[in-house]
Amino acid sequence: MKLLCFFFFITSLYANKTYTTVCAVPVDAPAEVSDSIFARFISDFQNSPDALFDWALYGTGAQDDEEKNAFLLEYKETVYIPEDDYGQITVDVVIPGLMRIKDIVLIGTVVDEKKPIIYNPNLCVDSLAINNLPNWTRHFKIDVQYAGNLLERGFGNIYILPIDSVRSIFLMDINLKYGWFFKIFITMKVYKNSVEWRVNRYMNNLKKIAESLYAENQML
Repeated sequence: MKLLCFFFFITSLYANKTYTTVCAVPVDAPAEVSDSIFARFISDFQNSPDALFDWALYGTGAQDDEEKNAFLLEYKETVYIPEDDYGQITVDVVIPGLMRIKDIVLIGTVVDEKKPIIYNPNLCVDSLAINNLPNWTRHFKIDVQYAGNLLERGFGNIYILPIDSVRSIFLMDINLKYGWFFKIFITMKVYKNSVEWRVNRYMNNLKKIAESLYAENQML
């Protein structure tokens, strides 16, 4: 799946019974700032995960346009188990007007990798692909190990890509294969209005905070 950089980019496809979304968000802030924002995300994820809903995951529960809410997520508890290096989220999934499926537990292992920052001034090339990323400086992966009857398989990656001394990119891919029951309700339209929209909101939350922090630092 190819990407065009320096422009907001989001696309989804369905293949091999799996929905995949790739989102690239340009950030008017250097990789050092973007990395500090993501370091905050990881710190909250590991130490006070419920705080994520105040900023990184803010507004991801439901859309303002109720007609697009094919299903709602009501987050109930988020915990991180450091000794086993996994996160656990408990949610209710609400299908408006039809049913509420309570206490779905998602358990995922996490990987956090860092490399030295190497700028990529020529990153805007049409050969860039999700499986061939040059010089990422941070990679965070969540691999869902258990999701009740919600997912049969799920994993996602987030990368920070340095461009130059004032620009960087947040890049995310998410891959979901739904369980047999939820396949009944999920179409590409439903997926775009639920998962793709939430990916978009989350990535833009990170972008806005990184750019605001960089702007504030420039004024000091």
